[in-house]
Amino acid sequence: MSGARTGNNTRGLTMSHSHPLGSTLLSTLMLTSTASGETQRPVPTTVEVNHVAEGLLESTKGYANPFTDVDLVAVVTPPAGPPLRVPAFWAGGGRWRFRYASPLTGRHAWRTECSDRDNAQLHEVSGQIEVTPNTEANPLYQHGPVRVAADQRHFVHADGTPFFWLGDTWWKNLCKRMTWDGFQELTADRAAKGFTVVQIVCGPYPDEGAFEPRWENEGGKPYETRDFSRVNPAYFDFADRRLQHLVVAGIVPAIVGGWGRGDCDGMKVAGVEGMKRHWRNLIARYGAYPAVWIIGGESEGPLWTEVARYVRDTDPYRRPATMHPHQSGRSSVTDETVIDFDMLQTGHGDWNAAFGAIPKLRAAYARTPAMPAMIGEYCYEEHMQTGFQDQQRYVFWGSLLSGAAGLTYGAAGVWHASVEGDPGLASVYDLTTWQEGMHYPGSTQLGLGKRLLEQYPWALFEPHPEWTDKSRFAAGIPGEVRFLYLPKRGVYNWTGARVKSLERDVPYRAFYFDPVSGRRFDLGRVINTGPLEAPFEDHALPLLFEDRFEGTDASAWKDYGAPSHRQDGRLIGGKGMVTLLEEVSDTDLRASVEANSNAEAGLILRFHDVDHYLVALYTPLLKAIYLHDRKDGAWGEPRPPEEGPLAVAPSEPIQLAVRQFDASLGRLSELPGSSFWSTAAVKWRFSTPALNGERVDFKQAAQ
Repeated sequence: MSGARTGNNTRGLTMSHSHPLGSTLLSTLMLTSTASGETQRPVPTTVEVNHVAEGLLESTKGYANPFTDVDLVAVVTPPAGPPLRVPAFWAGGGRWRFRYASPLTGRHAWRTECSDRDNAQLHEVSGQIEVTPNTEANPLYQHGPVRVAADQRHFVHADGTPFFWLGDTWWKNLCKRMTWDGFQELTADRAAKGFTVVQIVCGPYPDEGAFEPRWENEGGKPYETRDFSRVNPAYFDFADRRLQHLVVAGIVPAIVGGWGRGDCDGMKVAGVEGMKRHWRNLIARYGAYPAVWIIGGESEGPLWTEVARYVRDTDPYRRPATMHPHQSGRSSVTDETVIDFDMLQTGHGDWNAAFGAIPKLRAAYARTPAMPAMIGEYCYEEHMQTGFQDQQRYVFWGSLLSGAAGLTYGAAGVWHASVEGDPGLASVYDLTTWQEGMHYPGSTQLGLGKRLLEQYPWALFEPHPEWTDKSRFAAGIPGEVRFLYLPKRGVYNWTGARVKSLERDVPYRAFYFDPVSGRRFDLGRVINTGPLEAPFEDHALPLLFEDRFEGTDASAWKDYGAPSHRQDGRLIGGKGMVTLLEEVSDTDLRASVEANSNAEAGLILRFHDVDHYLVALYTPLLKAIYLHDRKDGAWGEPRPPEEGPLAVAPSEPIQLAVRQFDASLGRLSELPGSSFWSTAAVKWRFSTPALNGERVDFKQAAQ
């Protein structure tokens, strides 16, 4: 599991000053002024790897509005790599602070740049930070902050250690309803259960207008003006204490900059420049911590995209960023390069919402270019008296076995910091308190699932729906490990789960795992010693054409894209290969293709030229077939074929019906009174070992 979550850093406090709230995370250095106005140089402050050092600069020069009148940056030069421009924040009075953390040991030199170049107490001040090896077990210190993995499918720590995103939803838990004691209690509960992320709003809240009293914490409201031009540092000082406490507990704060839905739109309140000021303040205060940025909640469009781009340009640490959406974070921005992963909201409610969540995740997973996809909001447990524990298990296992980069859970009462007599928002939602919601069983059961997955190389798992029956989920590593999730056992099911396509003569040890209690039931050694399945089924009719690519005669084929060639019984081509069998031109055909399991191979169903065709494309990411309608050299959005015939105009490319979502394309019959092409089933089977690179190998037969 996540291991012990320990550690307060009180080492290396080389100066006497401490944070106003007594933070145990910060090594602080302080610069003071002499009587002559010259700045004293401090001795280097010392901080451990991935811990936060804080620089304090004090100015005797006054400003009408220090928050907007002064722009201060610390330029930090690490022992290796380019300098980092670390924004500083106004901390009240004549104080400015900057925070810095690094995975590199050694001496880090810094100097300041201030928009007021005449202020020698703020401009061209310099110093050093000594970073020493980490001594703590906290994974956020030991392995570093979170980033996107090289495979663009998962998250890892800075050192490459896989990071399991199991999040909880605490949208309003920086407000004063949630007391400091309560915050610590909830943090301890979630850390013990294995949660690694908390999604929390530090800005305008959902479901309420800005500047309502409910927005306050112990220090008041975050801002004094609606355009966010006058900040209240005391609010953020108290927010510091809570967000730092999460990090000490080994939990990543996924900070939401504010809500964007129409009835509580922070963008309408502050404007795009106000939201940028707000985000600069957040980056300056929390960028040095192992945070994740959620630019806006239920936010979309060009203005939020502009803010996301500003965050990308301002954050020296390039923390992972996304948008919490109405549906898809990736679809909420007008430029995908401003986010790093696709967060989904799949809807609340009963089983219909739970069942609908996984197809949405699979569609996000299939989009190109690849980007980590995960559900960041779904049926909160017992939210509006729905979303009970069985739905929580279904979405957790359905997500993790369908390629998700993680999952964020939510519970009634907890997400809006509800307390007795004050639910935190209109009672139409829940009168559940956060103490009640904290103990809902789903949070425990998801932690048990995470603990089980972490015993295996879960970050290398790929979805394999072909390993199990419909309405179940499977993933793993062929020949090494298989996970199957059975949402329902079934009535009078005495035989148990059916494992499909089990490799021959590969021994496994099998067990059932109860996702409610965490109990294991050992089944012993399992090995498939039976005959291999027939390569192609249902080919009872005479073959019209068969090519095993064993000879040199390629006259039946014509290359329209990247050149192809024959080698060792395979047709081989690079990316962009489009090769047509021109010897057979007919309707009502059945075609079979044998290809590597990592090959993105397709059957062209109707062809005009290389820039205009309809293809049924197999994606190895989902082990499923999608339709792509290529027009003018561009790909349309991939879509799963739908049940039943689809009527299209005779001049348009033919569309297809599907009999099985994950295995074969079904028949499309000619409709009365219309001139349509029709195609019979297209059967796919994959048997040869996976190859590296972009090479595509396949065999094809038609009848």
